[in-house]
Amino acid sequence: MKNVFLVFVILALPLGSFAATFEGHCRNREPELFADGKSCKGPVPEIIETALKRLGHGVSWSEIPWKRTIESAKDGSVDLIPRHSMNEEREAFLHSVPYGYKERKIFYMISPKIDIEINTLGDLTPYIVGVLRGSYYSDNFAKAINLKKKPLNNNDQIIKMLASGRIDVAPTSSAHEVDKFRALPGIKEAAYSDTFLNSRNIGIPKRSPMAKYFASFKDEIDKMVNSGEIDKIFAKYGVKPPAQKK
Repeated sequence: MKNVFLVFVILALPLGSFAATFEGHCRNREPELFADGKSCKGPVPEIIETALKRLGHGVSWSEIPWKRTIESAKDGSVDLIPRHSMNEEREAFLHSVPYGYKERKIFYMISPKIDIEINTLGDLTPYIVGVLRGSYYSDNFAKAINLKKKPLNNNDQIIKMLASGRIDVAPTSSAHEVDKFRALPGIKEAAYSDTFLNSRNIGIPKRSPMAKYFASFKDEIDKMVNSGEIDKIFAKYGVKPPAQKK
C-alpha cells in the first residue's frame, strides 16, 4: 500500500520538480549571440531558452572563451554550446542539432613579408599556416594533414605573426574577423578560396549528464525550424535568418 501511495505522490509532482538547469557557455559572436554579464543575448540564446522552457528546463550562462568551451565539451563539463560548426572530430564528443545553414567562404591571407601565389590548397604545403587553436575552417582544410599548421591563441596573435613574417599564410572568414586581417598594411589575399554550406549548430556534449535530454531538445528545435519560428526570432532582432535545407 505504501508503494502505491509513493507512486501516486511522484505522479502528482509538478513538471518543474524534474526541471534541469543546463550549464551553457556564451561568447561574443554578434549579431547571433553576445555575452552580457551572467546572461546570453541574441537570437540563438533565445532559441535555446525557448526550447528548454517548453521542455520544463532552464539554462545558466557563463562567458567562456571558445578554446576552453571546446575542451570542456570533450569531458562533459559544459552542458550546452550555442552556434558552432560540426566536423568529424567534434562528432566524436558532441550531439548537435542545426538551426540553420550559411554559406561560408574561407580566404587565405598572405604575409606582407613574402611574395607567393596560392592558387590551390596544395600550394600551401611549403609554408607555415597560422590557425586559431580549436577552430574549424572547412572540411577541405581540416583534411589537409600535410600542411604545416601552427595553432595560435587568437586572431590578433595570428595577425601580428603575419605582419612580422613569423607565419606565411592564415585562413580566415566572416566568422574569424576577416576585416581585421584585411586591415593589415601590405596584406595579400590568395587567389584560392574555399566556399561551402556550413551548418550552424547547438551542441550538447555526449559526456554531459544533460545528454539524456538531447533527443527531446532536438525534436523541439526541429519543430521551431519547420514552423518558421527560427526565422521569426532572427527577424525580431533585425538579423538575417540562416538558410534552411528543405
